[in-house]
Amino acid sequence: MKTIIPCFSILLLLLTTTCRKDEDPRPDANYIGLLKLEYSRTFPEFTAVAVMEVEIDKSGEVYISEPDQVDYSGESEMDLEGGRIKMNETGNITITSLSGAYKEINGMGYLSVNASTLIDGTQTTWGWDDDYGWILVAETPFTLEDPVDSPMNFNIDDAVIVAGGSQLGASIAVPPFGYETFTWTLGLNVILK
Repeated sequence: MKTIIPCFSILLLLLTTTCRKDEDPRPDANYIGLLKLEYSRTFPEFTAVAVMEVEIDKSGEVYISEPDQVDYSGESEMDLEGGRIKMNETGNITITSLSGAYKEINGMGYLSVNASTLIDGTQTTWGWDDDYGWILVAETPFTLEDPVDSPMNFNIDDAVIVAGGSQLGASIAVPPFGYETFTWTLGLNVILK
């Protein structure tokens, strides 16, 4: 009976230590870098970028700065079915409720990011008339929430090694006007502390 208790104690200690390690993973280094959201369209053509600073500490603590609201505007013209149209999009990107956590998936380190993204804008469309010039066809306000679902898991090794960083995103076809694309990119550098 005396040998069973020490063996049971050692087994319990090993299980507790193993569980605690899995529940509280920590990165192998300190990291600093940028997290970016790029919203772009092919028609009307524009690109808008929101930038956040990121720090990941060896202790597992993560800091992500709240970005300023980003205003954007783009205007393009195209020939469409024998006529000409002009489209303008103006709006802003607001990112709130940012949080991040270091986690491991299949033995690899990831930065898991939650963010609330709101794109609020107006699309204005004109058609060309040979007698009257540009004629307003439509002015349409719109709101788009969270075009990329959270949590977003960025591979830390890719963020450090790959030139473009670790990327996640979505591209949506908008026939006949091309695409709108939402790309989140994490780029990191290892720092010594």
